[in-house]
Amino acid sequence: MIGAWMRGTIATRWRALAMAASGIVCATALAGVIGAFGAASSRGMTARALSAVPVDWQVALAPGAEIAPLMKLLPAAAPIRAARAVGFARVAGLAAVTGDTTQATGAGFALGLPADYGAIFPGQMRSLLGAAQGVLATQQTAANLHVGVGDKVTIKLDGEREIEVTLEGVVDLPNANALFQTIGPQQGPAATAPPDNVILLPMAAWRGHFAPALSAGGDSARLQIHVALDRASLPAAPDAAYIDALGKAKAFEIRAAGAAQIGDNLAARLDAVRQDALFARILLLFLGLPGAVLAMSLTVAIARAEGGRRRRQQALLSLRGASWAQIARLAVAEALVVALVGSVCGAGLAAALSRAPLGIDLANGGAWPWIAGAGVAGFAMAMAAMLGPALLDLRGSSVAARRALLAAPVRPLWQRAYLDLAFLLAAGAIYWHSASTGYQVVLAPEGVSSIAIDYTAFLSPLLFWIGGGLLASRLCRIGLSRGRGGLAMLMAPLSGRLASPVAATLSRQSGRLGAGAALAALAFSFAAATAIFNATYNGQLLVDAQLTNGADVAVSGVAGAPAGARLGDIRATPGVAAAEPMQHRFAYVGADLQDLYGVDPARIGRATSVVDAYFANGDAATSLARLVQPPDGLLVSQETANDFQLQEGDTIKLRLQGGADRQYRTVSFHFVGVVKEFPTAPHDSFLVANAAYVAAQTGDDAAEVVLVRAAGDPAALGNAIRAKLGEGSALKTTDVSQAAHLIGSSLTAVDLSALSRIELSFAVLLAAMATGLMAWLGQGERSRASAILLALGASRAGVRSFLWGEAIVMLAPGLIFGAAIGAGAAFILVRLLSGVFDPPPETLSVPWAYLGLVVAGAVAATIAAVYAQATWTKEWAVQALRAGGG
Repeated sequence: MIGAWMRGTIATRWRALAMAASGIVCATALAGVIGAFGAASSRGMTARALSAVPVDWQVALAPGAEIAPLMKLLPAAAPIRAARAVGFARVAGLAAVTGDTTQATGAGFALGLPADYGAIFPGQMRSLLGAAQGVLATQQTAANLHVGVGDKVTIKLDGEREIEVTLEGVVDLPNANALFQTIGPQQGPAATAPPDNVILLPMAAWRGHFAPALSAGGDSARLQIHVALDRASLPAAPDAAYIDALGKAKAFEIRAAGAAQIGDNLAARLDAVRQDALFARILLLFLGLPGAVLAMSLTVAIARAEGGRRRRQQALLSLRGASWAQIARLAVAEALVVALVGSVCGAGLAAALSRAPLGIDLANGGAWPWIAGAGVAGFAMAMAAMLGPALLDLRGSSVAARRALLAAPVRPLWQRAYLDLAFLLAAGAIYWHSASTGYQVVLAPEGVSSIAIDYTAFLSPLLFWIGGGLLASRLCRIGLSRGRGGLAMLMAPLSGRLASPVAATLSRQSGRLGAGAALAALAFSFAAATAIFNATYNGQLLVDAQLTNGADVAVSGVAGAPAGARLGDIRATPGVAAAEPMQHRFAYVGADLQDLYGVDPARIGRATSVVDAYFANGDAATSLARLVQPPDGLLVSQETANDFQLQEGDTIKLRLQGGADRQYRTVSFHFVGVVKEFPTAPHDSFLVANAAYVAAQTGDDAAEVVLVRAAGDPAALGNAIRAKLGEGSALKTTDVSQAAHLIGSSLTAVDLSALSRIELSFAVLLAAMATGLMAWLGQGERSRASAILLALGASRAGVRSFLWGEAIVMLAPGLIFGAAIGAGAAFILVRLLSGVFDPPPETLSVPWAYLGLVVAGAVAATIAAVYAQATWTKEWAVQALRAGGG
């Protein structure tokens, strides 16, 4: 019986079943694609974060501890790939004779490295000149001593002893901050910058020279074990990988029993990434969830639109002796077919979209669980959407229930309870609370290794979206039921003499048409919110990359090899729109060593973007002008102002390095304002000053950085500048595309372009489905009326005017309310996720072309639905007369 019933149902009602399955396909595919992308992005963020850590652990030995026993403890605590001993020793100074002059430096460090150190930890050293192992000097040390490969360097071990070595190479230490970190509790204030003068020795030579100091204990010479872990055992998600890495480090320290302490570079890096990973997770959730909910709502609407047909079939089956259980089994079979087809096709579409446009490796990207989960969830929701109305209709099949259907309709419960207004008020209250606490949606309690998401903050856009849709339905219902005269005037150009009957028909169907308009509004709002957020996100990605890199292209050097010395060559490179020098030095604020940026306030804006959001007063021009008059003006970061309790106008005395002797000297400044962000500056503590004043006070007018604005492609210009400067140049050239990749731990480095195209395509489809399907599905309500009109001699154009009326009263309010709801939801979402952006966007970016495409798609779908129904009106009329002809 069930097989025969389903064959007949599929043969006669394949259109309705296909439409119901299409909603399930969209919901499953969208949820599956977003879940797969989130899993792959999380794995990618972890991989990028780990690639930036050359040494996972720096194990500092306590005085008197032996290396060999600790080496044996490492494999018991964590799977390791390699471990090597490294020596650190303080030296009184370095000196070299070049020609007729003698150059000398202050105190520095001598490192002892094994011969294979560079091969095991490839990101720790970058060879610039000569050999990559042996006696090496860092780039700045070589510049300070004016030495090169083959020159003699004297290392002053202490006040009495010194040794002479022959330089075999010059290297850069990209990870110097971590390499020279203080491991364990600090004793008093410590500088935050690495030492200026560093020389590297073979480990055997280092032990020979510093064995007495090492045996004596103290801080003058010490050993570390540098460890490379087997990272394959780490979880894919950054937050889980952080907890796992932290646990491994603690497992080793408890085994070491005080003989060693770990500088956990791996956990520190993952700690910086895990908040961004949670931001990515909630971002994808709240971008995709409304679309999935909307698609399932379309399925529910399709199921409800079949109510009249379903009740007539149930009544006929009941009259022919079918029991309640038999009718229920037929309903279950129909729901099973639709749910199974929709969920399987949706999961298959999700897999195809994940593999092709997104390029996700389904086998290794962790995508299959999300796609399978989306399929299961889609199947369950489809069963509920299809079975719920059918079972409710079956329960209401009594004579009394049928009579109740003829009674005057009662307003839905949500209207009587004013849930729409309650949702909007709740959304406003939650948004206000989030704004008052600084939009902290990711929480990291002090001293707690795990972080959490404040999901209550995201109730604001969700409640706003739902409340806006319900309010649209309420207002449309009221307008249709009470505005019959206005509807007649509106329909007069299309309906002519039938304008009043069309208006009366629309007014009587205010409940169904109001729900259709609300569904269209939600579809448009999803498209608008997604498009506006994605456009703002993509625009801010460029701002974030420029802020990190400094400009479209940045050329950087160090003391002794400043980029400003090649300013003429850089400006002469084809494709340079503007190039301006900038000082990047270090200054002591009390005992705290901070980055100092010296700029020409009148010209810095030519080469890079200096926007109002960078400054606490919200005025970039005024803030920069304060560096000119008086010329000793100083802008400080908010953290510095708070730490030192500074007030505008205060005198600040900084210790700056300068002059031929490279010694620190005291320079007075006046605090004139707070700077929150600045090109290439760190997030926490930094200073911005007038470059001319810094040069005059230090006797050094060199500019360590040159910022370049590109007239065309920044990546191409970066390559051209590298070629202009020469392969052997010690200067480093970077462009914004490289910066976007290097900030891989940041959410704004996640490339949403492919996912955005998929999401926006779904948004266009859902908007078209919401308008076209809702116009199409009304045929069940109007078939008898159409049959009677045709029987009375009405023309097809006259019958079509009823269709146009329904389409207009659903489409027009849907567009208007959808635009308002979408803009509001996007605004709330951007403000809540202000922590994603660096700095937060000043305005929303509106992709007008895409929104025009959405409107055009919806209008086209509505027109197609109207003409298709008009074409098949006679067929439906005959079916309606046969079904109810008695």
